[in-house]
Amino acid sequence: MKKILLVATIALFSFSNLNAHTFKIGASAGIPMADAADISSWVLGIDAYYYFTDQDAFFELGANVGFRNFFGDTIIGNISIDDGQFLPVAAAGRLKFFGIFSGGVDVGYAFGLSDYLDGGFYIRPVVGVDVLNILELNLSYENISDQATWGNLNFGALLQF
Repeated sequence: MKKILLVATIALFSFSNLNAHTFKIGASAGIPMADAADISSWVLGIDAYYYFTDQDAFFELGANVGFRNFFGDTIIGNISIDDGQFLPVAAAGRLKFFGIFSGGVDVGYAFGLSDYLDGGFYIRPVVGVDVLNILELNLSYENISDQATWGNLNFGALLQF
């Protein structure tokens, strides 16, 4: 009984300091690269981030879930390619410099939502700048390793709560 009380007390004091958190939601648009450049014309995405730290912390660690739509293109004559859709789920880490600039990476798995996609390893290096503490503008390169490499260079904006 003493061990349970000790563990509960330690847990209570440990978790009481975790009340600092940041929630971000936003959108991005990009230019397809790698194999995706041959079969899609542009990319649109939405993201939701939850960081376990305050938005002004030097190091932010959290999770990300999003949606990506690679808009299909017409290739070789009149062959039309269907849109490629993914659901990325990733861990997210950011370092913040001077309270305004940030850089980091999202790493995880992107589930293929289209019939012809399986999904694969997901990585997204990101650099960003905070504007007025409520808006983050970012630039990133996204890479999804399915049977083909679905890459894109994108520009995005996230609202911070």
